[in-house]
Amino acid sequence: MEANPSSTVQSGRLKSFLKQIQRLAWLELFEKWFGVGVKLLWLTLFIAFSVYLRKEYKRNIFYVQDFKVPPAWVEQGYSGEVVKQAILDEIDNIMNGVFARDESLVGSNTDNTELLNELSVEGFNLRAITKSILVFLGKKDKSIGGYVTLSDSTQTVAIQVTDQITQPLTIRRNEPAQHLIHKAAMEIMKVRSPKALVTYYMARKDTVMVNKVYAYIKKHRELMNDYTFYLTSVAVALNSQNYEEAHAWSDSLAKGFPNDKSVFYTRGEIYMYLVYYARADPATTRNNKRLFVENMRKVSEPGLPDVSNNLAQTANMYLAGFYANENDFKSLIDLVERNHMEQKLSPPLNNALAYAYMSQKTYKKADEALWRVIYQVGDVGDYWDSLAELYSIQGNDSLAVVHLGKALRSPQKSAAVSAQAYQTDSRWQRLRKREDFQNTLKRHSI
Repeated sequence: MEANPSSTVQSGRLKSFLKQIQRLAWLELFEKWFGVGVKLLWLTLFIAFSVYLRKEYKRNIFYVQDFKVPPAWVEQGYSGEVVKQAILDEIDNIMNGVFARDESLVGSNTDNTELLNELSVEGFNLRAITKSILVFLGKKDKSIGGYVTLSDSTQTVAIQVTDQITQPLTIRRNEPAQHLIHKAAMEIMKVRSPKALVTYYMARKDTVMVNKVYAYIKKHRELMNDYTFYLTSVAVALNSQNYEEAHAWSDSLAKGFPNDKSVFYTRGEIYMYLVYYARADPATTRNNKRLFVENMRKVSEPGLPDVSNNLAQTANMYLAGFYANENDFKSLIDLVERNHMEQKLSPPLNNALAYAYMSQKTYKKADEALWRVIYQVGDVGDYWDSLAELYSIQGNDSLAVVHLGKALRSPQKSAAVSAQAYQTDSRWQRLRKREDFQNTLKRHSI
């Protein structure tokens, strides 16, 4: 039976019509969800930008302007813009040096202050838009600038922080301009990173400048959040060996940030200072040592908050140094192995770790520790001496003598590493009967 041609045509038209309806339905659904997606995207961007604006509104942002300089400086290549950038670069160099020297510097990278080159906020960019919106919302611009003046005998720079001008900073007329730039950078660091500046002066044992910067911080509390301020206050009090004040600031930290690791860290620091610098009877000293260890151990405990994120490692380094000084070899080994600190230890601590392993007759690990030291510092006589002692303890006297020769040849060594000292050092009593030992000493006798 043949199909009806008209029925086939109608069926094809119906299928085509249904497909068109289906396509329209999918298109309508797509447009609906696409519209929802676009709205969600814009809402997400709006929320993110609002959070960003709120954060920027709370920050102390200073826009650094070109300095005004005399023609003589321009002739040397120090235009106003060059001086501004040189000061910003000097600040970065100083801060990088401080951070490299002191890993325990907590709070310095999380300060609430930022310097922005004025050029970076001109034109059409996110920073320029943000600045305009913040001004519209009522946030006043803060600026840093200054001017250089010359006399017959001096070069002087005055720094202007918004509407306040600092005391003039002066160098001799024949000194390089970079010297004045350094002074200007140090002055601006009171605003940019006062915590790092305090640490900078502490490293130089300049208590007068430490106290001057701290007085500036107390007068301008907006430059530092409470967390960093309490930590800085503890450090300044300890620098002056004012232990009562240090305890008081540590208590303020505990009230503001309960159970944060920094609370135990600062208390551990206080007891460490009491152990090493305060005069006390033996019973009090023992108690201070116990409290130092207890608090520093708590810093490494998991589960406690840590605003600064780097305290546990520093606390462990302090503990390692303490155990080494106390000849508490068992605690030193346990601390190092539990926290995998071997590669992070300083040469003196790795040397102490080697002797800790020697005391437990774990000679392979002692050998590894001493070679780490030698790889770290190179040709230092005292570490070759330690390696010689390790081989002598194991009965490998020939190799011990070889390394004693290296110790004596080293350009850097203590008074204990000398031919004269080796003639009476009890460690080498057995080796004195050896001809190669005596020949080595003769070659290096004065």
